Amino acid sequence: MIFPNWAKNILFLLVLMISGLLLIIIIEGLISGNELIPLNTAIESAITNLRKPFLTTLFVTVTKAGNPFVLTVASALIALFLTIRGRLYDAVLFVTALVIAVVSLVILKETFQVARPASDLLGTEGWSFPSGHATVATAFFFMLVYSFYGKMKTIKHKTILILSSFTAALLIWLSRLYLGAHWTLDVLAGIALGLLSVSFTILVFSLFLDGRRSFRDRLG
Repeated sequence: MIFPNWAKNILFLLVLMISGLLLIIIIEGLISGNELIPLNTAIESAITNLRKPFLTTLFVTVTKAGNPFVLTVASALIALFLTIRGRLYDAVLFVTALVIAVVSLVILKETFQVARPASDLLGTEGWSFPSGHATVATAFFFMLVYSFYGKMKTIKHKTILILSSFTAALLIWLSRLYLGAHWTLDVLAGIALGLLSVSFTILVFSLFLDGRRSFRDRLG
């Protein structure tokens, strides 16, 4: 990264606080009852009017590619690549962030047990809140940028990495709404949880492990 360590820590602390606050607001609305339901209903109605056969085909493909299992396997492959390149510390960081995101996701799903919206376009199962696709995709592409941004040689390559990662995550988020697999709040909560998991992991590693060269030497 081009930023000094203290600036990086402040940045991720802000991400942690903002994403955590957003997740708390959504959960409070979920617990209290009806305050946020109009948002779900309005966006669902708007998206229903946009459905076209070619868009349905596109988003079915996107949602299959962005399946949490697929991204988890991709994370393992990236971690293996980082390890082979002598970046075991970064590999452990990548995997840890994804594990924290998945564990947090499972805990929230089982805690709130929100039913999914009825969808005619996609067979779904399991609880709706928060979106597993949104959570894992956010964590995966956030970590992808974090892990490889500093290795990009030019501004052009750095920009391509950021824009392509954001676009891929955005398409996965939209696919869950378009296909009726999740409510809007599920996807927003998934995005917040993904950001929260990654920023928390990066901060913990940065504050407690970055300064310990012996630890990094053993891993690297």
